Amino acid sequence: MSRVLDLLARIAIRVPALTLLGLLAATVGLGAAAATLEVDTGMDSFAPEGGAAATLDAIEERFGTVASVQLLVDDGPQGNVLDRTGLQVAQRLEDALAGDTTVAAAFAPSRSDEPAVITWGLPFLAGLENGASDLDDFDDGTLQVFVDTVAEQAGDQIEGLLSDDLETDPARARSGLVQVELDTAAPYEVRAEASRAIERVAAETDTADLRVSVLSMTAIEDGIAGALERDLPVLLGTSLLLVLGVLAWLFRSVSDVVVGFTGLIASIVWMAGFGALLGPEFLGLIGPMNQISIAVPVLLVGLGIDYSVHLTSRYREQRAHGDRPDDAARVALRTVGVALVLATVASVAGFLANIVTPLPPIADFGVLAAVGIVSAFVILGAFVPATRVLLDRRHDAAGEADETGAAAKRVAGTDPRWVQLTTHLATRHITPVLAVTAVLLVAGGVAATGLSTEFDDRDFLPEGDPVIVVLDRLEAQFGGDVSERTYVLVDGDPSDPELLATVAAFENRLADVDDVRTAGNRAQVQSPFRFVDQLGEQAEGARDRIADELDDWRDPQAAAARIELPDTIDPELVEGQDDAAVELPQDLIDALRPRLPADRAPTAAMIATSDQDELRRQIRDALADDIAAERPDALDDATLAELAERDASELTLGALADAGYPLDRLDADERRQLELLEDLEAAGWEAPAGGERPVDGPSLRSQLDVVATYEPEDLGRLMDADGVVLIVSTAAGSEGAEALADDLRDAAEPMQDAGGEVTVVSNPLMQAEIIESLSAAQLWAILISLAAAAVLLVTATLFSSRSVMLGLIGIVPSTVALVLVLGAMYPLGLAFNALTATVASIAVGIGVPYGIHLINRFREAREEGLAPDDAVTDTLRNTGAALIGSAVTTGLAFAVLMLSESTPISQFGAVSTMMIVFAVLACLFVQPALLVLWGRHHADPGEPPVERDSAPAPRPAEAGMA
Repeated sequence: MSRVLDLLARIAIRVPALTLLGLLAATVGLGAAAATLEVDTGMDSFAPEGGAAATLDAIEERFGTVASVQLLVDDGPQGNVLDRTGLQVAQRLEDALAGDTTVAAAFAPSRSDEPAVITWGLPFLAGLENGASDLDDFDDGTLQVFVDTVAEQAGDQIEGLLSDDLETDPARARSGLVQVELDTAAPYEVRAEASRAIERVAAETDTADLRVSVLSMTAIEDGIAGALERDLPVLLGTSLLLVLGVLAWLFRSVSDVVVGFTGLIASIVWMAGFGALLGPEFLGLIGPMNQISIAVPVLLVGLGIDYSVHLTSRYREQRAHGDRPDDAARVALRTVGVALVLATVASVAGFLANIVTPLPPIADFGVLAAVGIVSAFVILGAFVPATRVLLDRRHDAAGEADETGAAAKRVAGTDPRWVQLTTHLATRHITPVLAVTAVLLVAGGVAATGLSTEFDDRDFLPEGDPVIVVLDRLEAQFGGDVSERTYVLVDGDPSDPELLATVAAFENRLADVDDVRTAGNRAQVQSPFRFVDQLGEQAEGARDRIADELDDWRDPQAAAARIELPDTIDPELVEGQDDAAVELPQDLIDALRPRLPADRAPTAAMIATSDQDELRRQIRDALADDIAAERPDALDDATLAELAERDASELTLGALADAGYPLDRLDADERRQLELLEDLEAAGWEAPAGGERPVDGPSLRSQLDVVATYEPEDLGRLMDADGVVLIVSTAAGSEGAEALADDLRDAAEPMQDAGGEVTVVSNPLMQAEIIESLSAAQLWAILISLAAAAVLLVTATLFSSRSVMLGLIGIVPSTVALVLVLGAMYPLGLAFNALTATVASIAVGIGVPYGIHLINRFREAREEGLAPDDAVTDTLRNTGAALIGSAVTTGLAFAVLMLSESTPISQFGAVSTMMIVFAVLACLFVQPALLVLWGRHHADPGEPPVERDSAPAPRPAEAGMA
């Protein structure tokens, strides 16, 4: 240690100008490297390696999962997104999103059963399209009838995209969702740009008075990044200004303030530069900067200033006693420098203890903090003495004062009140001081047992952020994040009928599992079997339409009578019709036309005053004529009657062709659907009854073979040669993810008995895993941090003072502060999170340096022959002021973090500030009492104590510390 300090002193004192130039060159170089720093605010970076995140990545690679972007369209209380305006907005959004090239470039491959853009209006708009109609073709009453009919028929299919207040008679819902599925196989940048483009499209689209909000992972990450960009300049700038003010108050010297302030700035530059060199772009030893890295620069301001305060204070003390600049700098480095080296090593060890955590960002935080502390030691350890030597040599040569008078005495510590108080307690009331401390520690330890661990990505967003608003509205209107998916991966032989039967049975049971979303009485799930059902049901719909057409053609009047008409016929419904269609005499038309406004048709005018029943009869007659006109000429009455009498299941392509049905009326998609349906039915498929599908293994295998022939790519997203995946729509959140996973595993036991290996994973489960890992790592981090500091100090004091106990006394401020802070966190409602999890590192980084400085000065006083009581008084007089000054600057720097918009960073600032207060109090009251006890126990009974009431003379310039 002495050799390191001697080398540093030799360089800084003998060649101060070259030292400063070297520091400048290094700072410029590292500053250039810092410009390449990357920032990643993604939540997946917190996931432990090899856990849920790795499983999700494997599923994505095997099956090509999708990333969902949601647009929440809200018509407000009592609003309705199923009216004309709401459906028009749904259509506009769908068209605008599909037409934007940036968005379309990231679309997930459209499946036959699920397009890339799904709106709440899809079933209604698809019904209009099938009828070759448009929204503008309907009056409000007729449109309501149509919407009610579709809502009743497709209720289960639309529940997930409409708010919980959905009603079907009449159809009404306050809010609707648009889901845009993005391909996770696309590069991250492409998906991120598409997500931002979706926000732009939503803002540019005419949505009437409906409020549109967008939720995506990119929106969350951008929100966090934006908060960091706003926070960092404010927090760092404010902390630096506060430190600047405290340094000015403490030193009363422009040069000393500038030296300390400049050293801090350089330390931050070095930290950023080394962070870039260690990061992904160069060595790849740590990850990119993240949402908790913002605390490191402010942390360096708080911890790094300690080097400047103590070095400058000791240097000025020596100068006040007449030392030349070179000698004063040498003594400062050899005395205070010993404590600073020990403090640096202890702090670095404390922060590096975070490496044991399985969460990469927290481990990287520890590495960056450690690198920054070492940088601060090197820079300030060389910069302060080199600069002071250069300046004071010139002052001495010119015969000028060197500003060491009053300020130096102030730093040395002469305040009688606080020195007398702490000395009195430490020497006269040792037992009460230690007893009160013990009581507080017990109380703090008990309270700390109630601490919980929390981790939520929304905590990093400022209050009122648009993303939080959207999440809250989704919770209120849809019961949570509707994009939550839980994956059940079943690895095994997918051709094994027994395994397939257990998978199908598991799917049937999903509706009974808590937190699984349902539609009707079926779980909302994507699986190979649900895909088979969807294809079969779509094809059945096509065949049912043929059966309905045959029935309508056989009796057009009955078909027209089945069409529901509004109670009141709107004149606009027949606006522009041929007047002969409603049997108005020409002379009446001629008589009416001059008396009507130019834009008012005679037909509409007569409709407004006509009998509604008669109008309804005429409309039904017209509809019947239209239906009859659509009948193919090739179908004679006998053939039509025979086909119409058949059950829909009998209307195969072969039967239709044999009966003379013109198959050219069917488009290619319809014919392909009917062919698929016939093959599925031949394989034993039938529509699930009552929400449950048959679980006959051989039949399931045959059905999957059929679908693999028609839709191999779509089936490949749910099944491969090594197994199948079920994608379950859930609403557990991170709080219920573990319970849901346990329930799913219990339900999956038959699959495991059949030879399948079942894995349950989800993003909320990954978040729960992060919380569990964070919680499990706390004890280890605390133990490692304190143990490393204890070993270091015990080793140092064992060699220097032949004492183990003296080293243990050095970690007392850290231990006391740590226990009291943990105890205070519980009643204050604070929990362990991504940043407060580093509380042990902060305790060591702050408390250990305080303890080392006190022990170091106490040893000096004892070596000069002072009695233990006098040595404590001397220590507090000469070091106490510097400790308090350092604590004030450090405390203010950390307190600034409480202004952050991010909850974890704000809480980190509160916890760190409390740590500083408790550590300095323990250093001023508890540690002196223990030092007195230790000193009395180790006092030489044959040596009379030396008593001094004034400050002792400084150590000679040539003296050093081992």
